[in-house]
Formats: sequence, C-alpha cells, structure tokens
Amino acid sequence: MTDKYPALVFHSMPVGAGYARPEQRFADGLNADSPALAAMTDLREVTALTVERTNTLAATRERMKKLGVRMLLVTGTTGAVMGVVTVTDLDSGRPEKIAAKTGEQPDELFVQDIMTLRGRIEVLTLRDVSEANAGQVLSSLRRAGRRHALVLDDSGGDEQHEICGIFSLTRLCGQIGLDIAPGASMDSIEQALQGVID
Repeated sequence: MTDKYPALVFHSMPVGAGYARPEQRFADGLNADSPALAAMTDLREVTALTVERTNTLAATRERMKKLGVRMLLVTGTTGAVMGVVTVTDLDSGRPEKIAAKTGEQPDELFVQDIMTLRGRIEVLTLRDVSEANAGQVLSSLRRAGRRHALVLDDSGGDEQHEICGIFSLTRLCGQIGLDIAPGASMDSIEQALQGVID
C-alpha cells in the first residue's frame, strides 16, 4: 500500500438507497416578459423522462404518477424520439376503443398503440425560443390548444437534430404566478391567461 494515495474505506450500501437525479432550478418570479429559456425544462441540464414504446399503458400511467409528470418522450432502442405519450392520451378513451377491437384489456395495450407519432408532432426551434419571452410561448401553446411543446435544437446540421427542451403549460402558468392545478381544463387555463397575455 502507498501512503501517497491512501485507499478510501468502502461501506455497506443502506437498504432503500435511491440515486441522485439532476434537478433544474427555475428562476423565481417569472412573468410573461421573462426570457422563454428561463421557463423551459432544459434537457441539456436534466435527464429527459422517457418510456419505451413497448411499455404497457398500466406501467406507463404508474411511471407518470410516480414521476409527477403528464407527458413522457417515447424512445426506441437507439434512443431516438419516436413520439410522445400524455395523460390525455391515456384518458382519451382510445385505449378502450382499441381494446374492444382486439379483445385485450386497455391497460395491457402498449404505448405504441396510442402514442402521438413523431411525424405528427410539431416543435418549436431553440433558435426561436432563445429570442422569445414566456408570454410568446404561452400564446403559442394557447393558440395550438396544447399542454406541452417540445423544443428542437437543429443547430448541428441535418444529422444532429435533438429535442433539447420542453415547455409545460401548467408549469409555465405556475412560474408566472397563476394558480393552475395539474390537469386543469383548458377552459380554466384560458380564463386565467386572459388577464396575463391579452
């Protein structure tokens, strides 16, 4: 043994030990004029929450509940984003309609059966978001009638596109001081936003 580099002592790992997860710190006191990037969940700083397309709907619902989110990126074996799945998708009635045709239980269906495919997803570009404010993002979500927006970094050329951020309508409303509960109706969100961005 060497005195120059004394060995560290190994200890038993305690029962129930979890693992660290990066957490993005959002600026306090945002308003509609704050930079949009201050309100974006930046996937260059936090780990993206994903699900594989072959997960069952029951497992996916449980994962969302455990993570406290309402949308997951759907990935394939290569890590490429194949689509998204949301709580709205799970609660839309589509699983029950599909199950009625296939004879399966709705919760036994797979994410790939109900997810929104990549080809049907429209994204905001990082270039546009970098020059925008939170009010513009709220207006964009509101006009599109969406609860989430993905942000694409396409600065790497044709081969290097990646989803680098996510906006959540509910979270963004909370960041600018509106009291909107997760899963609130779009009508109630619309009413709350009228005084802020109209």
